[in-house]
Amino acid sequence: MEIKKERLRSLDVLRGFTMFWIIGGSALMHTLADATNYQVINWLSNQMHHTDWDGFRFEDLIFPLFMFVSGVAIPYSIGRKLKQGVSKKKVLVKVAKRCLILIVFGVIYNNAISFDFANMRYASVLGQIGVAYLVAVAIYIHSNLRDQLLWVVGILLGFWVVMTLVPVPGFGAGVLTPEGNFSGYVDRLLLPGKLHSEHYDPQGILLMFSAATITLLGAVTGTLLINEKYTKIKKTGIMAIFGVVLVGVSLVWNIWYPINKEIWSSSFNVLTVGLSLLLLSLFYFIIDVKAYTKWSFPFVLIGLNPITIYMAYRIINFKYTSEFLLTGVMNIFDNFSGVILNIGVLGLEFFLLFFLYKRKIFLKV
Repeated sequence: MEIKKERLRSLDVLRGFTMFWIIGGSALMHTLADATNYQVINWLSNQMHHTDWDGFRFEDLIFPLFMFVSGVAIPYSIGRKLKQGVSKKKVLVKVAKRCLILIVFGVIYNNAISFDFANMRYASVLGQIGVAYLVAVAIYIHSNLRDQLLWVVGILLGFWVVMTLVPVPGFGAGVLTPEGNFSGYVDRLLLPGKLHSEHYDPQGILLMFSAATITLLGAVTGTLLINEKYTKIKKTGIMAIFGVVLVGVSLVWNIWYPINKEIWSSSFNVLTVGLSLLLLSLFYFIIDVKAYTKWSFPFVLIGLNPITIYMAYRIINFKYTSEFLLTGVMNIFDNFSGVILNIGVLGLEFFLLFFLYKRKIFLKV
C-alpha cells in the first residue's frame, strides 16, 4: 500500500471550516441574530454557545473536530516518513518537540507575556492538541490497526471506570459535577497555577489523555483514506456508516455516562468522532469525489495556517482596525453595525492569510 503524496484537499477545507468559527464565524452569527431576530438564525446563534455542563451544541464539536482532523493527517505525514525510512525514535522526538511548542504557545495564549507564574493557567487548548497528537502518534507507530482500536476502547472504558468508580474525598465515587468529578480532583492536586474553572479544567491532565482517542480515531480514518483498495465512493460510505453507528452508540452510552465536553466524557468523545466522520464524509464526497472545489478556497487559506491565525486572533486587535475602517458604513447601517464589524474582522484575517499563502509562509509546528 503506497501513501499518496498529494494533500487531501477536503482535510484542509474541513480544518479551515473548523477554525472559521473560532476566529470570528461564531461572533458573526451572534451579531446576525441580534440584528435580524430571525428564529432560524437565533437557533444557529444558540448553537454557537458551549453547553454549561451536560448536553451538546455545535460549538462543543469545534475543538474535537480539529483534533480529529489532526489525527486524519497522521498516516499522510507520519506514515510517509516511516515509509521513507525515518526511525520511529526520530519521529517521536520531533512530535514531542511539537507538543512542547504547542504547550508553550498555549500558555502564552492564555496569559499573554506574563511573568505571574503562580497565577498562570498552564492547561490550554493548544496544549491538549499537542499531548493528544503525541499520544496518538506514539500508539500509531507502535501498533497495527487492530491494536489501535483496542487502545481506543481501552482508554474510553478505562476513563469511564475511573470517572465513575474512583471516589473523590468529600464526594464519593461517580459524582459527575463540577465539584465532585475525579478529573477535577486530579487537576486541583497536580495542575500548577490556576484552573479554567474554580473546581476543574476542561483541558486538565486526565482529559488530555481521554481526548487523545479522538485524534487516534482520526488516524484510523486516515489509514482508510490512504488505502487504495477502496474506491473514493466506498470510503465515503464507510465513513458515513461508522459515523452514524458511533453517534448511536454515544446516545445510548449517554444514559449511563452523560455527554459532557467539560470533562470530555467517553460518550462525548464517541459522539464527536461520529459527527466528525459524517462531516469528513460530506466534505470528502463534495471535494475529493465530485471535485467541487472553487467555493472552498477561503477555508483552504485557514486550513493551511490554522495555528498562525489562532495565535494572530489572540495577539492582533483585528476588531480595532475593522472599526477604524468601517465606522462610516456602520453608522449608515446602524442596526447591522455589529454584523459589518465582524465581517471586517474576518476580511482582515483572510487578507493576512492570503498574504501568507501567496508568499508560501506556513507556520509548521
